[in-house]
Amino acid sequence: MTDYKKIAKQLAISRMNYLFQRAHGIFESDKILANRYAFLARRYAQRARIKVPSIWKKRICHECKSFLYPGKNSRIRLHSKKGKGSHVSMTCLECSHVTRYFIKIKEK
Repeated sequence: MTDYKKIAKQLAISRMNYLFQRAHGIFESDKILANRYAFLARRYAQRARIKVPSIWKKRICHECKSFLYPGKNSRIRLHSKKGKGSHVSMTCLECSHVTRYFIKIKEK
């Protein structure tokens, strides 16, 4: 990989983190601007062909692509079931899409 591509990816990662932090900070006062910041951060990842960090990937709705702020426009529930397995369900209150994150249980 050339030096240009490495620098471009590092720059994209730093800009993505900055935009997600700004989206988190400004969400309560301006939801539209926070969604725009999340859109731009995703666009940086697409252009640089890198993955969105997992901590921020879970903060974007998979259906409507809006920035999720727990308690404001998303609902988080913990489900514990023996047959299906335990999972965290995150519901977007904008489009009512439910995303489930299964919890891996360590076996003894």
